[in-house]
Amino acid sequence: MTEKTGILLLSHGSRLDDGEEVIKAYKEMYKEEFPELPVEYGFMEIRKPGIPETIKKLTSENDLDRIIVVPVFVAHGLHTKRDIPQMLGIESDFDAEAVSGHHHHHHDHDHDHDHDHGHHHHHHHDHDHDEEEVHFDGEIVLTDPLGIDARLYEIIKDRVSEHL
Repeated sequence: MTEKTGILLLSHGSRLDDGEEVIKAYKEMYKEEFPELPVEYGFMEIRKPGIPETIKKLTSENDLDRIIVVPVFVAHGLHTKRDIPQMLGIESDFDAEAVSGHHHHHHDHDHDHDHDHGHHHHHHHDHDHDEEEVHFDGEIVLTDPLGIDARLYEIIKDRVSEHL
């Protein structure tokens, strides 16, 4: 493979240290198995390093043609469908109408729906002010989150069996 690829393991971000310990451990496991691949971890919000900062680190230390971003999230949500693609400056197939319709379904009053929609917009607006934009001329690939996988099911069973 002639393309030089970097990997960004993306965590949500939390004020607690637990999430950073987990994503850092996954980075170390990856580095151990694939020492030739540049791998970094970053956070979508709340915690540093953020997405632009992590991409800057990956690209300043390596001459990359592409970056594969892996959201280490259990499932798709607004962050993986809307916020993260927007932060990365890549197109997404996010359908705002489908989501607003979905929100409306859960509320009895139209003004509640409007309030929620405003909240989501404001929440995203905060992301824009957290950090500078992503600057990378190469290809950015955003993978799916972890999703439904028998390996994750095995972990769930292990957690349950510890208490049976």
